[in-house]
Amino acid sequence: MPNCYRVYRAVHQSLIKALGFEVKGNQARHLNVLVGFICGILQSKEVRLTEVAGEIPKSGQEDSHVMKLRRWLKNESVDVDLYYLPYIKQILKSLAHQTLVFIIDGSTTGRGCMTLMVSVYYKGRAIPVLWVTRKAKKGHFPEAMHIELIRLVKALVPKGADVVCLGDGEFDGAEWLNTIKSFGWHYVFRSSVDSALYEEGERFQFKDICPLRGDESVFIEGLEFTDKRNAIVNAVACWKRSHKTPIFWVTSFQTADEAYLWYRKRFRIETLFSDIKSRGFNLHKSGLRCPERISRLLIAVALAYIWTIYLGEYALKNGWQKLIHRKTRCDLSLFKLGRRLLTRLLSSGLELPPFCIDLKVTI
Repeated sequence: MPNCYRVYRAVHQSLIKALGFEVKGNQARHLNVLVGFICGILQSKEVRLTEVAGEIPKSGQEDSHVMKLRRWLKNESVDVDLYYLPYIKQILKSLAHQTLVFIIDGSTTGRGCMTLMVSVYYKGRAIPVLWVTRKAKKGHFPEAMHIELIRLVKALVPKGADVVCLGDGEFDGAEWLNTIKSFGWHYVFRSSVDSALYEEGERFQFKDICPLRGDESVFIEGLEFTDKRNAIVNAVACWKRSHKTPIFWVTSFQTADEAYLWYRKRFRIETLFSDIKSRGFNLHKSGLRCPERISRLLIAVALAYIWTIYLGEYALKNGWQKLIHRKTRCDLSLFKLGRRLLTRLLSSGLELPPFCIDLKVTI
């Protein structure tokens, strides 16, 4: 059986099983195109439609399959709620036995477009949860968009789950912080050196409490934040000897060390963007200009990424890393390990593992 058919069958069977109900009519047809998208992205390592179409099981002319993919991206009835949320809900449920760590950041994802994304931390990687794409060459998203997106994420969190939310300096607005606090979540967000802080009515800035390089971090709790004094935060000023510049955070945690340990996980979303862009699927080279089409493309990219992460975990669990990497140690990320395993299984004609959504079973 050709490789494209093997990948298609493995992905299709697993996504149908994960849905838990029979799909019919247009939904079934749209799901088939989505599976083809995932199959093509995994094998071509590209998101350009001509490359993806070349790796999809087909009969007839390739141009017709390119048009089918293009129509799917244009179709307003194809949305995240129907074709992605059923899977990410299962992932969050499987990970909720431990603290869920959400990371929020934005990145360029198309011609003149940026995507604001919330991901969840998993074993040194970040898995896409939800996103919104808009026309913008660069810059920050409005605070209202931050809040709108995180409220949608909140609705997906299993009841009773502990949550930590992380972000860089774009995410230190007072209304945003109060929203996170209202959820009962912990948070660590980077802030700027000139952010306004108030203690017992006295105004100061982070630069006024900055430690010397290598000195102990400064932690002050219960401060009023911004000149409007409309949020209560704990402030941390940290300058590790290994850092060229100091870092400032607003946080809900009670110690500087705890804030630092959690914040280190924030950088996983940057590796996610690298994996789905230059190091993986070249999302930034899709050529798409329409935010809605990029958002739909991200459904296929995210699911392809999740299966690759699962394959990396599968390789570790079943000893494959000794054959596809090194016998004594493994210094590849789950994403790179998963890609190597898929290549080996396809080239050797071996059976592909199922497209697993419940990541907990691989731990």
